[in-house]
Amino acid sequence: MATAVVIPGPLNLISGSAISVNLSAAVLDPISARPLYQVGMNTGTRLALADPRPAAFHMGGGIAPVHGLAVLGRVHVIPRRLDLGAVVSEQEAEVEVWNADIQRGQTIEEITIDGPAGIAVIDDLGQPAQFPASASHIYLVKVLSDGDALIDNLVTWVFAGKDPLGTNLRLLGFRLIPFPFPPNWAQPVTETFGFMTDILVSYRGMEQRIQLRAVPVGTIRYATLLDDLRDAQMAGAILFGNQARAFGVGRWQFQAPLLQDASAGAHDLLCDTSDIPFEPGGMVLLWTDPYHWEVQTIESVLPDRVILDFGLIQSWTAGLTIVLPIVVGRLSDDEGFTWDALAIGSTALTFDIDRFRP
Repeated sequence: MATAVVIPGPLNLISGSAISVNLSAAVLDPISARPLYQVGMNTGTRLALADPRPAAFHMGGGIAPVHGLAVLGRVHVIPRRLDLGAVVSEQEAEVEVWNADIQRGQTIEEITIDGPAGIAVIDDLGQPAQFPASASHIYLVKVLSDGDALIDNLVTWVFAGKDPLGTNLRLLGFRLIPFPFPPNWAQPVTETFGFMTDILVSYRGMEQRIQLRAVPVGTIRYATLLDDLRDAQMAGAILFGNQARAFGVGRWQFQAPLLQDASAGAHDLLCDTSDIPFEPGGMVLLWTDPYHWEVQTIESVLPDRVILDFGLIQSWTAGLTIVLPIVVGRLSDDEGFTWDALAIGSTALTFDIDRFRP
């Protein structure tokens, strides 16, 4: 026969009046009121559980160029455009062709030149040529002094499977015929310039003047004595063979001697530039005699030197070479050439100068 088990009384854990021995009536303190070391969190009122999913991210950004303004995975021609301005003597420019594909090579099939004559590309690789991945090559593009008056050419490096519209170079400019004979200093060199102004007169006699030209139109006049038969024949051929073309007109009264030898490829011309109207973007003439000269474009002007856009084609010797600014001009409608003797000629020329800055 089974025997019943008697339930024991409440367990007396700790004796004392402050401790309840009857756990059935025990009441826990509210969590928010418990000390931090007992609850394990701050003592503020507990709210709903936080959503573990992150909120939406709002990030600001802008368009920025990639390294070197280049995009990988294509062929780049750097630069894509050259504004040559006035070309009097031969000019050279370096053009980089870069295969920016980092995984596969490209094959150049040919180099084409569209437009007027007078442009040449020095191709030392030959055609066809292989451009490995990330490889580049420097080509030398020559703008010859002989050619059409207007320079508007498109040089294209044609790659297999590539759009030729993205691998070309545009050349713009115009050719000048220099007049390399200095003035006859027995007569003055005259420079004149003039603005155009519209004058509005009211009935009361008050005037309002409106400037119509931002840059004055100028003229340069000087006479030349050609006391050598070769000089006279050359000057006559230049004047009568190129009457409709632009001329490079030297401002001979501002000439300065070259102070240090300048080798071919150099960009610096050491000379005194104080009180001489050299200006960035203009042109400078290096002159030894009417048959040895060179014209270059000015990049910047410092107190002791002129810095060129392109390297010199020839080497020049200090003491024998003069440096002077040169401007673009055109012959007036009526110019004469006088034979003073069988081997001596003379002429008085008037050149109209566009955008003349006195």
